[in-house]
Amino acid sequence: MEKIENSRWKMSMAGFTAFILATIFYLITGPNLTAILAFLTSAIVLFILNAGYIFYSNKKSENK
Repeated sequence: MEKIENSRWKMSMAGFTAFILATIFYLITGPNLTAILAFLTSAIVLFILNAGYIFYSNKKSENK
């Protein structure tokens, strides 16, 4: 397995890490469901875009 520094999934991991940290912050300062759902949505969108890019680049490299 590749190291984290060379991982192509780094953006997705960063998105979910930001979601977890933001959720903890918002739960400590006061439960704000709207903000937590917004961070979750952005993390999911970032994951989907990154996964699409990785699968597209893998498919493109196999055709060469």
